Amino acid sequence: MGVDLPGNKLDRNDLEEVLKLVNFCMKQMTSGFIDPENLLIEMLQIFRSYDAEFFPPNQNLTGIELNNACSIKESSDDLRKYIDYYWQYDPLYPTQSRPEPTNRVFKTDDIISYAQLKKLAYYRDYLRHINWFDELIFRFCTETGFWGSISLSRSPDQPYFTSRDVQKAEYLLPYLTKAFEATMLFSKINGEREALEQWLQSKPDGIILLDAYLDPVFINEKAGQVCNSMQRSKFSCTRKSPSELPEFIIEDCTRIVHSHDSSSRSGYNRIIRTQNTENYFIKYTPINRSHTDIRSFHVLIQVIPLSKGKVEEVILEKDYGLSEREELIARYTGMGLTNKEIGQKLGISPFTVQSHLRNIFEKMGIKRRTQLANLVK
Repeated sequence: MGVDLPGNKLDRNDLEEVLKLVNFCMKQMTSGFIDPENLLIEMLQIFRSYDAEFFPPNQNLTGIELNNACSIKESSDDLRKYIDYYWQYDPLYPTQSRPEPTNRVFKTDDIISYAQLKKLAYYRDYLRHINWFDELIFRFCTETGFWGSISLSRSPDQPYFTSRDVQKAEYLLPYLTKAFEATMLFSKINGEREALEQWLQSKPDGIILLDAYLDPVFINEKAGQVCNSMQRSKFSCTRKSPSELPEFIIEDCTRIVHSHDSSSRSGYNRIIRTQNTENYFIKYTPINRSHTDIRSFHVLIQVIPLSKGKVEEVILEKDYGLSEREELIARYTGMGLTNKEIGQKLGISPFTVQSHLRNIFEKMGIKRRTQLANLVK
């Protein structure tokens, strides 16, 4: 009894083997990584092959990176001989290494007859030595790039690969290609993330990134040190628990997460003093605010060290766009002066001071002068 596929006919055993490998690929894709060696072992069994090799893509995804090839049975010395010399005499290699998404599955006699292959020095000096004869090639390539290639081989004592093997391979190819493509993309993303984390670790400022559930996604060492100096329990940069963060950060971020007014976020910025009497400016920046998908929301927290002379300067942050007069009034207000006292210093009426304060509150996203005063506590 056969199972009809587009243009093909596989029996029940073939289909069960195909589905087994499809399930393997799907599990690998969910983990974000496919182990080529484990995949080769699975394919050896399904295609009843003697050996299997994986050829990864080059950095530009335009062809094969021979130096990183791996094999199940072939010795490292024999594989090195192919990498260093014999690849250029392999009649299958030009088609196998092409980046174009054509001829993505083929076998030896699609390129050269078995009689002609046996006449080649490449066969006599290399293939026969490693007990290879017939090959079935998988090329994982799409319009967006070349993601690698697998070569399954049978020994001279085994039957040749048939059209049924090609049919099985063509049915599997889309799943294998997606698995390798996902692996490469995850690898690229992880590499970029590691580079970003290294860069953030080198910054003099403390950096904390929280998700919408206030779980730390990233904390650099500087932020961890400052958090340690602000609370009794020791803070760990490796354990990612929101309970380890200072309570005021959790409270501020909770209000930010539940705030529907993006302009109010700067109202939670503050200056804090640690147990070591060091001053830090805590700056909150909501990222990707979305009312439809809370999972995409994050809060970036910068912990900026301040020298004594810079404590007041923080209020003059260019982010707020205050005028020179507004900056001066904001500073006096933060020091606790009344409107009348500020007016006397600047030679203006208390009503003019109040008008300036309304503009300051609007620009800074705050509603009360106590919020402004809290910034310099």
